[in-house]
Amino acid sequence: MVTYAARCTCEIKAITVMAKAAFHEMKILCTSKFDLNLRKKLVEYYISGMALYGAETWTLRIVDHKYLESFEIWYRKRIGEMNPTEYVEYQEVLQRIKDERNILHTTKEG
Repeated sequence: MVTYAARCTCEIKAITVMAKAAFHEMKILCTSKFDLNLRKKLVEYYISGMALYGAETWTLRIVDHKYLESFEIWYRKRIGEMNPTEYVEYQEVLQRIKDERNILHTTKEG
C-alpha cells in the first residue's frame, strides 16, 4: 500500500516479512549441502521474486534502501551458511558467496 505521501515503507516491511517466512519454509533447501549456485538460484527465483512483488510501483527513499539491503544481506548470510548473529560486512558476505548486489538494481530497473 502506497500512502498519500508516496511512501511505501509499510509495504516493503510487510513483503520482506512474508519473504522471510517463505525462506523459513524452504530453509532445508536453501541452507542444505546443495551446490552454492543452486541455492542462490532457488532463493533468487522464489524468495527475491516474492520480496520484489510490486517493486515497479515503489517510490524508494533512503530508509527503504536500507530495509531492502538488510533483507538481502539477511538471506545471503543464510545461503552462505554464516552465523546470523555474527557481524559481517556486506561486501565480505558477497565475496564469500561469490555474488554481487542485485536487489536494489532490480528494483531500479523494474
